Amino acid sequence: MAASQHVGGRMLTYKLNFDTVNAQEIYKWKAVKCFQDNWNLDAENFSKMLIASFKMTENLLLSGQYFPLRMLKYYSVHQPTKLRKLFKNLFNEDEGIIERVTNFKNGISKINDELLPGKKSYQDHRAIIVYLTLRYPERYFFYKFKMFKQFSEKLDLIYKPIKGHKENIGHFNSQCEIIRHELSLDQKLIMLHKNRISYDCYFDENLNILTQDFIYAVANHLKPEIVPVLETTSITDVEEVLSSELIVKADKYNFKGRIVNYVHNDIENKRIGDLGELWVMKYEINKLKKANKHNLIDYIKHISKNEGDGTGFDIKSFDNKGTPIFIEVKTSTGTKNSTFFITKNELERSRIEKENYYLYRLYYNQTTDTADLLIINGDLTQLCEFPATYKICLTD
Repeated sequence: MAASQHVGGRMLTYKLNFDTVNAQEIYKWKAVKCFQDNWNLDAENFSKMLIASFKMTENLLLSGQYFPLRMLKYYSVHQPTKLRKLFKNLFNEDEGIIERVTNFKNGISKINDELLPGKKSYQDHRAIIVYLTLRYPERYFFYKFKMFKQFSEKLDLIYKPIKGHKENIGHFNSQCEIIRHELSLDQKLIMLHKNRISYDCYFDENLNILTQDFIYAVANHLKPEIVPVLETTSITDVEEVLSSELIVKADKYNFKGRIVNYVHNDIENKRIGDLGELWVMKYEINKLKKANKHNLIDYIKHISKNEGDGTGFDIKSFDNKGTPIFIEVKTSTGTKNSTFFITKNELERSRIEKENYYLYRLYYNQTTDTADLLIINGDLTQLCEFPATYKICLTD
């Protein structure tokens, strides 16, 4: 289920234990501030700059037999040019996160094999996400597999993290985005958070570090435990139609100007979209249970989180006969007449999969976690006759 369904009670416990948790975890805000003040990819002495930037990160990058920071410092002394290039590529936000993380790991492995053959580099997903979060604290969240696993178990989330799997990153970010919204609505918590930020701390305006702090506290600090009550997906109305049966009305041209906060709208639409996809995951699990297809439940895949966008569908599931189906989820909080958009890849995927392609048009109530659902089956070609935008590629 979505983490937001059980945040409320734990948020109260978090606030009651705020001072205790803060005393143990305030170093994260200080580590980000230190990094932001010192990081400079163009520094003449790359090693000296890197060591200064990571000065406050030992609690993030050193524990037990875990030594990514020690290895990073060693590489910076002996292979500064190669390491500088790897960080430059890692911090290039024009590329996908999974691709950048993978390329960084592979690049570090080559450096490590040259300098310390047979030794571990310790540059795993946790360490690399720390680097990204230090650089872009408004975009990323500090990640630990054990923390995510414990949090997922305590809140009985749909996704169960598996050690070493790159898919954990997308699922963790998605849950963080949902929880961050819930935390942002609690004005007492925001005030507690603001009051603890001193001159040597990064001002966490986007609440990303606060969100991770809450998740870590739930996983490790907060007692007594609050046991979640499992809920089933609640449906107000479900309708299923073939795409060929639908009639699409073209919008009239309207040249009236509008001032729209697209950045805020995109963030909110992404959050609602994530909640909708989690709702559909629950729906598919319950559907297969009712059809006595329990053996297929573990094979349902949340593709948009496992692999990212661009595959042309969000979820791979099965119909009641056990045939694989490809589901694209379109979620809004409006009415059934609300406009929604289809990408070129989604359209092409519907053409390829034909009767195995399903568009789930979800009208979602986030307060009650209920929804009306329109299921559209088949090739979406005739629903996409009126393009809203055009892609133009210019060549010299």
